[in-house]
Amino acid sequence: MFFRSPRALSLSCIFLACAAFAQVRPGGGPTPSAPRLPATSTPNTPQSQAVIVRGKVALQGGVALTEPVAIERVCNGAVRREGYTDFKGNFEFQLGQGTEGRDATESGRDVFQNSGNRGPTQGPGADYGMGMPSSVRNGDSTRTELLGCELRAALPGFRTTSVMLRPDGSSWSLNVGVIVLSPMDSAPGATISLTTLAAPADARNAYERGQKDIARGKLSEAEKELNKAVGIYPDFAAAWSMLGEVRRQQANSSSAKEAYLRAISADPQFVSPYFGMAIVAVHEKNWAEVLKYSGETLRLNASLYPLAHMYNGAANYYLGNLEAAEKSVRAFEKLDKDHHNPDSSLLLSNILLAEHDYAGAGNALEAYLKLVPNASNASEIKKQLKDLNDMNMAKQQ
Repeated sequence: MFFRSPRALSLSCIFLACAAFAQVRPGGGPTPSAPRLPATSTPNTPQSQAVIVRGKVALQGGVALTEPVAIERVCNGAVRREGYTDFKGNFEFQLGQGTEGRDATESGRDVFQNSGNRGPTQGPGADYGMGMPSSVRNGDSTRTELLGCELRAALPGFRTTSVMLRPDGSSWSLNVGVIVLSPMDSAPGATISLTTLAAPADARNAYERGQKDIARGKLSEAEKELNKAVGIYPDFAAAWSMLGEVRRQQANSSSAKEAYLRAISADPQFVSPYFGMAIVAVHEKNWAEVLKYSGETLRLNASLYPLAHMYNGAANYYLGNLEAAEKSVRAFEKLDKDHHNPDSSLLLSNILLAEHDYAGAGNALEAYLKLVPNASNASEIKKQLKDLNDMNMAKQQ
């Protein structure tokens, strides 16, 4: 009976997961805020119909922010990243004008989707299917669509309060007040490096310029600014970690690892660079390093990067530690409640097949097909599912 190699399926699974994550900086976000918009405009300009939102993000207990934090808008279940705070937690942006594509955490239909003014579908400014607001659309319609929408902050490892958007029907400027972030747990790892607090102003300014260059897709310029930041302050862990991410996106694995390791050396409790190292190791198929760095990520904070569980499961699978592999993948699936990465079911199926649990392996494939009924490999998976059912029947006889 022909059966496709389990390793082939799980390899596909892992690299699909990496692709889904590619839009997200290790550390979760603090990529840069969009350029600040003027507070006022003349009544005859298209911008007079835009809704400008201002507010502030603060950490619970009055602890100061050390890095920018992402701001998301939620409307009827759809999530859109709108912009970022500055280093002090202040934010200001025009709703619907974010230039970054949706990442793996964003989903659903956006209220601006049918605005009639599509952004680019490829490149750094791509909107990845999210419509951009037309500069001539009716302003009252815009305000009506915002009713019931909320703003929240997004920082891995933290819970966020949310604030309702309440357009008053006359003003184009909304001050939403304060959004508060509170730690999810008492994990030993840090989601924000304390070295940022000690960085001198010129190093922080270079770091912030590097973030802005990343948002614009200017990776070479970003690398120059981040090199400047770590040159001024060699213990700038957040800048080293972001530099590692820039180099990874430029397919420069050896230099990316060097930067991540410098970040780890500067701040061993900072979680972000460990996860960055795990991602590079996955692409290199270095399963011993995947196991090491995904394990360190999970030790420091088991809930911060759900994909670390999946990478850990894949590494254990390839290294023959099937019980540990199954445990890690199941932990990932508990965290991935919205099924952003259904490919985990393929990996779980391979693990259970290797454990001769044919019924469980079949159930995992059925779960995948339920989540992705039109998958390009659906016909092959259905064939494998039939083979697994036959094997399970033979085992029971």
